[in-house]
Amino acid sequence: MKHSLKTAALSFGIALLFAGVALAHGSGSGSGTKAVKLTLKGTGASAPGANTGPDGQCINTGDTSWLDGYTGTCSVPGNCSCTEVTATVSGSGLKTVANFFVTSDQGINPVTVTPVSPGPNPQCNLILGTFTVTDSSSDLTTLNFLGVSCKKLTGFSSKNPTGTENGETMSGGWGISGTPAPTKPISGWGTFTGTSNNANAVSIKLSGWITQ
Repeated sequence: MKHSLKTAALSFGIALLFAGVALAHGSGSGSGTKAVKLTLKGTGASAPGANTGPDGQCINTGDTSWLDGYTGTCSVPGNCSCTEVTATVSGSGLKTVANFFVTSDQGINPVTVTPVSPGPNPQCNLILGTFTVTDSSSDLTTLNFLGVSCKKLTGFSSKNPTGTENGETMSGGWGISGTPAPTKPISGWGTFTGTSNNANAVSIKLSGWITQ
């Protein structure tokens, strides 16, 4: 994704993601526990000033212990960025997605070797985010996610040794947030994968388990 969406999510995303009170049902193991799958599709853009902190990180998202708690912990001051994602959700009983924010920390990159020249500049960055889903009963559940977003390059040739950036790939894990608490008792966790393109279009697939 472009810089505005790298600042992620996580058209996370995100890579976030997530189960609400009534997610798509699969086989379960244990009383009240079900396997779930969910798909999010949307578009990312730079978050408004009211949701962007002094180092570029997301603030005032409503999830005080997770995303808002990253304030002051960016790897390098000013190296973080915040993306707000407008998305739709597909999954049994889920209606809407709101408060979808992704912080990307460009200062955290597992590539520490000097890039070989001529060639691309390798890059993967930490992403963490949050969003809230509403089900058909208007019950709310907030999901947190943590992962990495890596540049996706194609078109390598002798004339184009650095390749052409075509968005990003994302992967990581998610869990149901306790701040704010869900409308009804529920817990859950799992993994996500996703992609974004140069138009900031995001597609994220999540799977895991929830217990109600």
